Amino acid sequence: MKRKIFTATALCIVTILNLNAQQTPKEKGLQAITIDAIKGQLEFLSSDWMEGRATGERGSYLAADYLASMFRVFGVAPGGDAAMGFGGRMPRQIPVALPAPATPAAPAAGPPAAVPPTPPAPPAAGPSGQAGRQFSMTKSYFQNFTLIESQPAGGSTFSIKIGGQEYIFREGVDFTISRATLNIKFNGPMVFVGYGLTDKANGIDDFAGINVQGKVIVRLSGFPGYNDNTSPMYKKLVGDNMRAQSEISRKKSDALNNKGILGVIDLTINNDVTRRWGEYKFNNYPAPAENGPRTNWTTMRLDGKEISSSPISITITERVSNLLINEGGLDISKYEKDAAAGTLKFKPVLLPGLTAGLIVNVNTRRVNVRNVVAMIEGENPNEFVAVGAHMDHMGMDNGKIWNGADDNASGTVAVITIARAFAASGVKPKRSVVFCAWTGEEKGLLGSEYFTNYPSSGKISDYKFYLNFDMIARDAANDTAKNMAGITYTKAYPKLEEISKANIEQYKLNLRINYRSQEAPTGGSDYTAFTENKIPVIAWMAAMHSDYHQASDDVNLVNWNKMLEIIKLGYLQLWDIANGEIN
Repeated sequence: MKRKIFTATALCIVTILNLNAQQTPKEKGLQAITIDAIKGQLEFLSSDWMEGRATGERGSYLAADYLASMFRVFGVAPGGDAAMGFGGRMPRQIPVALPAPATPAAPAAGPPAAVPPTPPAPPAAGPSGQAGRQFSMTKSYFQNFTLIESQPAGGSTFSIKIGGQEYIFREGVDFTISRATLNIKFNGPMVFVGYGLTDKANGIDDFAGINVQGKVIVRLSGFPGYNDNTSPMYKKLVGDNMRAQSEISRKKSDALNNKGILGVIDLTINNDVTRRWGEYKFNNYPAPAENGPRTNWTTMRLDGKEISSSPISITITERVSNLLINEGGLDISKYEKDAAAGTLKFKPVLLPGLTAGLIVNVNTRRVNVRNVVAMIEGENPNEFVAVGAHMDHMGMDNGKIWNGADDNASGTVAVITIARAFAASGVKPKRSVVFCAWTGEEKGLLGSEYFTNYPSSGKISDYKFYLNFDMIARDAANDTAKNMAGITYTKAYPKLEEISKANIEQYKLNLRINYRSQEAPTGGSDYTAFTENKIPVIAWMAAMHSDYHQASDDVNLVNWNKMLEIIKLGYLQLWDIANGEIN
């Protein structure tokens, strides 16, 4: 009987060894991606202890320390700044009463004390061919930098001159401002530019035929057909694209740059924008359950190398909007109807005899922030591919915590899980792989922009590809099979789609992908900084949902199976790209 048991055990061992011998390094890494691993990481990153991971706040530092610890546990080397002191971590500062220094005793007679031997140098990096665990003794896991935070200082005024009469309006009563980073004063003529959208692929250029330099533009919110989803232009511009509206919003912002525009006035039509502007006279703060809007949100920016060309945006009340519409002779209803139908041949309209003035006062300060960066060195240490996701979210306010389980703890978990898989493969990739957790995405894609300006490893021209994860754990309303997701990739690299389809088929992944190619994909996530540097990208997103940027974006709503399959495919994509060609 004992002999039979021994024989059976030996056969099992031989079978396991044979199976392991047949596994490729790529498959070994894939086995490290498990649902328990992603659950454990996501539940912690989106817990209340993280305090919403707001940029520069305590929760963001806690999240960054956690990510650095996980990279170290998984055997992935640091790829950030030079290590100093606490390895780049923010030490907990506790005041301690120090004892008075003792008076040194006179040295005793006799020979000098022996000097202890110098400790041996740390061992060199691991053997060639071993993935992970090649820790640099000179780097940390953090890329530290500063952002400039701006808050209204009070006393800003907005004015409109009509002939010989001037109306002067008060901030928080008749208007609000955004994108203000410096104290500014200007006066200029006004020009109506419709929705203020430039989308040449769809034949839209609301700035055509006029020089807006030195002028204040007046525009409508939204885009052609935005309030009628049955209109031809809504179907053309949005269709089934989950991110279309946020992409249009970014295009409207991008259209303002480098035109010399003084300011932007956003008209208010049939909408009470003042509902959130009021103050409680007697500090009558509502209970947290009654108060949804954020009240402590501040703007941040990179210092940059030049003064920003982005003009200040001014949102005005309906009565101030009607003043401009009536005095400027604008027929907004007809404009919106024709624009939605796609029949409008629009030309910007100068508002004769009307000028706008603005005096802005802001308070600013520098805030310490950091990205988390890790790296597995490749056989070619001077050629890089990168994978990233933003770890920041929207923090806390009025007793609520914006945990951001989907946005974007889910994408962050994808990055560290893929790092674990590469390390578990046991081999070096051909190209070095850089793993990044960005800060400041919710403030304007700032962490990734800083990295592309000042890469912590190599030069940005050495980066051959970037993979981005943002919101990969939820289902759209029409996703009845709960397996839909979207991929946007650089059009000039069709092999990116081919790689994805081949891996789905080979590894039997339960994913239904909507592939979208663009010449240079840009949008409201961190791949934008890489496409602006002419680096090909794949950008992942699973679904847009009603909990987006709400305090209700919690871990109990996650589709774990979909998230697992997306991370697996992301790993397979990155493996093929790190070890092959995509041209």
